[in-house]
Amino acid sequence: MYIPNSFADVAVPVVADKLFTYIIPVHLQHIVRAGIRVLVPFGQRTIIGFVVDVKDQSEKIDLKSILDVIDPEPIIPEDLLKLTQWISDYYIAPRGKVLKSAIIHNTFKTSKRIVKLNIQDFDSVVVNKKLTPKQKIIIEELKKRKPLSIQQLQKRLNINSIYSTLNSLTQLGIIKIDEESIQHGITAKYEAGIMLDDKSRKALQTWLKELMFRPSKRYGKQVTFIQHLLRYDDKETFISIPDILKKTKASLSTIRSLEKNKIITIGKREVIRSQEYEIYKSALGSTDITLNNYQKDALQKIINKVQQSIFHTFLLYGVTGSGKTQVYIETITETIKHGKSAIVLVPEISLTPQIVRRFKFHLGDNVTVVHSRMSAGERQDAWRRAWEGKISVVIGPRSAVFAPLKNLGLIVVDEEHEASYKQFDQTPRYHARDAAIMRASYCNAVVVLGSATPSIESFTNALNNKYTLLELPERVDNAKLPDIHLVDMTEERGRKLQKHRDRRKEELKKDPMKAKFKKQKFEIGSISDLLREKIEDRLKKKEGIILLQNRRGFSPFVECPNCGYVETCDNCTISLTYHGTTKLLRCHYCGSVKQTSIFCPNCQSLDIQYRGFGTQRVEEELLKLFRGLRLLRMDLDTTSTRGAHDKLLKKFSDGEADILLGTQMVAKGLDFSRVTLVGVISADTQMLLPDFRSAERTFQLLTQVAGRAGRSNLAGEVIIQTYQPKHQSLQHVLKHEFKSFYEDEIAFRKELNYPPFSRLILIEFKGKQENDVIKNSSKFAELLKKYTKYFITLGPAAAAITKLKGQHRWHIIVKSLKTVDPAGKFVHKAIQQAIQDYQKSTVGKSKSVKMIIDVDPVGMM
Repeated sequence: MYIPNSFADVAVPVVADKLFTYIIPVHLQHIVRAGIRVLVPFGQRTIIGFVVDVKDQSEKIDLKSILDVIDPEPIIPEDLLKLTQWISDYYIAPRGKVLKSAIIHNTFKTSKRIVKLNIQDFDSVVVNKKLTPKQKIIIEELKKRKPLSIQQLQKRLNINSIYSTLNSLTQLGIIKIDEESIQHGITAKYEAGIMLDDKSRKALQTWLKELMFRPSKRYGKQVTFIQHLLRYDDKETFISIPDILKKTKASLSTIRSLEKNKIITIGKREVIRSQEYEIYKSALGSTDITLNNYQKDALQKIINKVQQSIFHTFLLYGVTGSGKTQVYIETITETIKHGKSAIVLVPEISLTPQIVRRFKFHLGDNVTVVHSRMSAGERQDAWRRAWEGKISVVIGPRSAVFAPLKNLGLIVVDEEHEASYKQFDQTPRYHARDAAIMRASYCNAVVVLGSATPSIESFTNALNNKYTLLELPERVDNAKLPDIHLVDMTEERGRKLQKHRDRRKEELKKDPMKAKFKKQKFEIGSISDLLREKIEDRLKKKEGIILLQNRRGFSPFVECPNCGYVETCDNCTISLTYHGTTKLLRCHYCGSVKQTSIFCPNCQSLDIQYRGFGTQRVEEELLKLFRGLRLLRMDLDTTSTRGAHDKLLKKFSDGEADILLGTQMVAKGLDFSRVTLVGVISADTQMLLPDFRSAERTFQLLTQVAGRAGRSNLAGEVIIQTYQPKHQSLQHVLKHEFKSFYEDEIAFRKELNYPPFSRLILIEFKGKQENDVIKNSSKFAELLKKYTKYFITLGPAAAAITKLKGQHRWHIIVKSLKTVDPAGKFVHKAIQQAIQDYQKSTVGKSKSVKMIIDVDPVGMM
């Protein structure tokens, strides 16, 4: 018999989109509650699950019991638990997968599975059971090695489908598989040290005097060691053993001898694993800041809501360089004074160092950072310190929205328009901006969305009074917005081609034979005459230059001009990029690599041409144009190692380089007062993509990178090179006019019922066999169309990139009009029902095709 509160709904990190109910044994009922982890039986395994609800009754029968409780108290706050439920419901994702994303790595890791022999008479079993070769190999290995983990067996024997072989041996009773528990807790790291106080110092002095009368050959090391210890200041009460051993070159035996004689006491202290951010002045900019009237007004309105503990969302729209970050800092300072905590979301890891330095300068060690480039230990310590209330501010990319801070009062989403806030590569495919707003609603916190180029959706919400619009229309310190010039590259090419032709005519007139022998092919570089002139000017003045080319590598594609053959990836329907540093062709989607051909594989022509410009090619050209140029390239190839972003930015900030050349990571949030020139090598990269957001993305990227220039009393200038000078996005960028761009874009969206007038859901089917993918996607579309009263279904159709990482891809797009279904209630219900119908169908049970659901996708490719 079970007393009230005897059942728990448990989420587990598996694909199944449901909760599992377990009985709570009587001896665990006083500690099982929502927010803790428990050990539960799941099939033949024991796994970790997460309790999301406790109840006193259940209609289900034949339930299993919870085996054990891992956490003495909930490891995430109630508001975070509610957020995971919303993400699971809205993004149609398994709750266990959401919880796995919300808490630190290894939290769901339970045990190692150990394989043991379960019989004594091996020989008779081998004869009587007629075992397969794979089964015999496993038995022989276990006889030699005794118990082994499944991973060890697989590594030693290299057996494919080892699990099925092990399952058959288990059924025969020849082996058994046990679960060996591992450490589940969120543990701290400690270091050993020598405890120093007045008493221990006196003991050391007394022992030192005694050692003076003993043989120096035997006790000399102890004497030197003690003398070094006594030099420490009286305030030093803990001396790290690794540190002092390094300084004195003593051995552990010296320390053990002193401890054995009770001369010293060994203790331990926690070591906080964190990424250090050296605070240097060039990265901070001005530190003596007085807010202008626009900043003061915005600050006061935000603080009023924080003080009242009223959920509210503000859109802080300010031109580049208008001091949004300082408003964040002042707001968080006030939030902490009221005993509350804050989260600051940034779109890119590359932005983290600069913003962390500014926050640490103003808020000290009350700030921690979380991001994927940190070690597991660093992430664990940051998570645990937030959970224990030892810090009040967490800064990081999208996953920081799950920081387990208590008494959360404020969430800042910097550069809220950025697509990187959407998780697109794994489940759950949540948007951190929207998740931040929902989390704030659960704990009566305030959200500040900041941007110089707000997303169309957010600005619409502000105009409709769903958010409160706060504006910063002027740059701080009377700095002026930079002058922007467009360079028509079609015209530039035509002019240079005509010059080439005129020069060739002159050469032919002068010496026809020599001219024919020295025939030169016409080539145009990536740097226009105007941009070259401006770079020369800034180099003379020793001012900083930022150049944007949003393509990495040397050449985006390699082509044969005779037959049109282009080198493409074997796994993806995409051209390969040539990388000059490695002399290899690389796919930027799946990572596959090919050697370059010296002749065309199709027509055997030797005239292979490298088309387009990547960052490596632009770098090579610049170094040829400007002798002695100091240039830093910042792209995925140069920032793959830990701390690489920070090192590059520090060098540029300190004036160790003239030009910072990079992909879009140089366009966001960087603040260098010495930069007076920004050049965009090609503005067309994003503009021509088959995506309804391409114009918005282009406007945002160019406005943001333009904003890096002239952020001081030095005038700024921006040169944008394009083959589409009349494109509406560029015309608005020229005049720094976000609002007029918004009016044009919102009219286009309304005409075609794109967001914010509708809700899009992208359903992708992918698999190795295209026929299976087509069959599965067609079946799902057929099931979904039964519910299309409230929405429009487009497809199935091949994705823009039809094959990726060896998987064929087909898309179904669901467009739900907000005039018909404002909250998306009907479309969500229809898709969930269609999923259930699909999973029951014959094709839906196939594991060869995977279905992915992306609610509110930021890319349609």
